Amino acid sequence: MSSHLTEMNQVCLSGKVSRVSPLRYAPAGTPISEFIVAVQQSHLEVTNMGYFEVVLTGDMAEKWSRELKIGMWVDVKGELWSRAFLNRQGTKINETKVLAKEIGGTLGRENKKI
Repeated sequence: MSSHLTEMNQVCLSGKVSRVSPLRYAPAGTPISEFIVAVQQSHLEVTNMGYFEVVLTGDMAEKWSRELKIGMWVDVKGELWSRAFLNRQGTKINETKVLAKEIGGTLGRENKKI
């Protein structure tokens, strides 16, 4: 085994869309769309729902902003992105989002229980 570790930032999520934000544009004109995916998560014999914010950009944002519907089952592959900033009240905010690289959706799976 090599003593050199390779950095990796990959995430895969499968779950239901629970919120879709309208398509917007960055100051440079890049289309941006965001949605929340609900995913069942388990740890130490406790199961609950996790809600993860997914960001789409470019052509993918334009396409999926028209197609995503609440309750739709989606598969997302991407990478984690995090930042820290001060909000208008001066409170430090930490946020982590998934920057989607690939996305697929299946309307036929929208009634699958998770």
